[in-house]
Amino acid sequence: MIFRKATAADVAKIATLHSVSWQQNYRASFSADFLDNLAFDNRLKEWKKRFQNLSNDQFVIISEEDDEFLGFMCAYFNHDAHYGTLLDNLHVSLNAQGKGVGTKLMTALAQEILSIDNGNNFYLWVLDTNAAAIVYYEKLGGVAIERVESNDIGDKTFVKIRYYWDDASLFLENIKAKTLKNEC
Repeated sequence: MIFRKATAADVAKIATLHSVSWQQNYRASFSADFLDNLAFDNRLKEWKKRFQNLSNDQFVIISEEDDEFLGFMCAYFNHDAHYGTLLDNLHVSLNAQGKGVGTKLMTALAQEILSIDNGNNFYLWVLDTNAAAIVYYEKLGGVAIERVESNDIGDKTFVKIRYYWDDASLFLENIKAKTLKNEC
């Protein structure tokens, strides 16, 4: 399994996994029409824009193994004055889930946060209908600190939850301890 920074050449596979992940996890949050007919084009447009207008605070890592695309993570450093870095996207292909890909992507983010010495806290938003992700983030020490209604993606209003980690170094220590116990 390899992890590397994403490039513009990765846009189509990132958009594909992103839209498939939405289709698998957000049926209760978005309409079937949006998920089945519009999500891929929506994500492809967004990812093209992100790579055409690269910002210094954007950090995108992908995971591959034997030419198979396993997952990706996109974060924005120092995105919020109080909550720190935004982990904007974390998606792992269905056949790679349970193999530690998501945890390794989050570990890469925590290590990068600490290396740039720009605060060490981070957060993400997860839709309240994504029960598996909620369990996963709580297992990794994320604290649900806020629930808000939103309509910034998709075609319906939904509820999203902010999960927060106040210390990237503590996150890494917890991951190391869980790995030693083989819990992640």
